[in-house]
Amino acid sequence: MPEAKPSSPNLLQMVAISAILVAALIFLVITMNTGDILWFWPNYDEIAYRIIVHCYGTDVEVKSGRPAFEAVNSAVNESLSGQKRWDEITMSDVTYLEYQTSPVMMVIELVYSPAVGIHSQYKFYKPLDTLVIPLDGRHAESNTVFGRRGEYNLSGSFHVESIAPILEAMQENGICQKP
Repeated sequence: MPEAKPSSPNLLQMVAISAILVAALIFLVITMNTGDILWFWPNYDEIAYRIIVHCYGTDVEVKSGRPAFEAVNSAVNESLSGQKRWDEITMSDVTYLEYQTSPVMMVIELVYSPAVGIHSQYKFYKPLDTLVIPLDGRHAESNTVFGRRGEYNLSGSFHVESIAPILEAMQENGICQKP
């Protein structure tokens, strides 16, 4: 009866196991840093509790259950899905008040209950209960998204690829027209 040979180390097998362990370690570190196990998930699919459009000095509430609400909420979800870049630009209390009252700016504010988070590789915006998205005026050109928790502005901002779907949904539903 032939004797069994001890297995010799396989370099390819060792490299594969090492790569898997390194990838798992990187995933675990990012998950612990962000506090979000789905940090890699690009989709945003939340339903706002309330939508208010600060339309050039006039507040317009988009009523829940109406087609316009669904269209705007879906457009926001579309804009927030995909790649997002975090930036140090933070909305001040003065800017927030100006967004609410300015006759030269259009801003959409989405309120969530319960609080939600935006999946990303950054720790920021987990959790938040209000999104503030400038659509015309200061910070609108850079597709900026600000967050709030309670009465406090969150640090930094996200920049999304495009806010065009939100503008289109608002225009199609006649929510806000530039004077």
